[in-house]
Amino acid sequence: MDRKTFIQLLTAIPLVNIPFKGLAKSCGADDCKTQKDAEGPFYKADAPSRFVIETEGQPLRIAGQVLKGDDCETPVPNAILDIWHCDNHGDYDMKGYKGRGQVKTDSQGKYSFTTIVPPPYGSRPRHIHFKIRAKGERELTTQLYFQGDPNIQNDFARNAEKSRIISLKSENDLKTGLFNIYL
Repeated sequence: MDRKTFIQLLTAIPLVNIPFKGLAKSCGADDCKTQKDAEGPFYKADAPSRFVIETEGQPLRIAGQVLKGDDCETPVPNAILDIWHCDNHGDYDMKGYKGRGQVKTDSQGKYSFTTIVPPPYGSRPRHIHFKIRAKGERELTTQLYFQGDPNIQNDFARNAEKSRIISLKSENDLKTGLFNIYL
C-alpha cells in the first residue's frame, strides 16, 4: 500500500466509526449498563423506606435516574433501590437499620436520598451499596464511589469502573452527587 492510499484510509476511519457508535446503543448493546458489584457481607434485607438514611456525619444528597440498559434512555418507574453503607465510624449496623434505607423511583425513574459521605475503612474507598429491583428487569447489586478518593486504586476489588465514580459538589455544608443507574 502506498503512502497516499494509507492516508486516505486513515481519514475515512472517523466517518466509519460514527455510524457504528450510534447503532451500538440503538441495537441494544450493553454499553451503558451499570457494572455489577459484590453484595458483600453487610447486606441486610427489609430496610425501611425513607429518604433520609443517615444524619451523623458530612451531609450528602444523591440523586439520579434508573434507566433501561438496553436503550440507555427509557426510565424505569417504581424501581426499589435498597441502599446501605457504613456509619461515620466505618461500621455497618447489623442489629438495626442505621445507614440503611429503601427509596422508590417516580414515574420518570428519578430518585433522591440524603445520607452522609461514608468514611473509608481498611483499604476500602468511600462507597455506597445499591440493590435495585424493578418489575421485568434483572436485579442489580452495585456500588458507587467518589472521585478523588485515593483508596480507589488500593481497593481489593479493583473494579470501580469510571461510570460508578461520581464527583461531588458543595452546596453550603451539603455535598451533592448524581448517580444514574442503567439496568
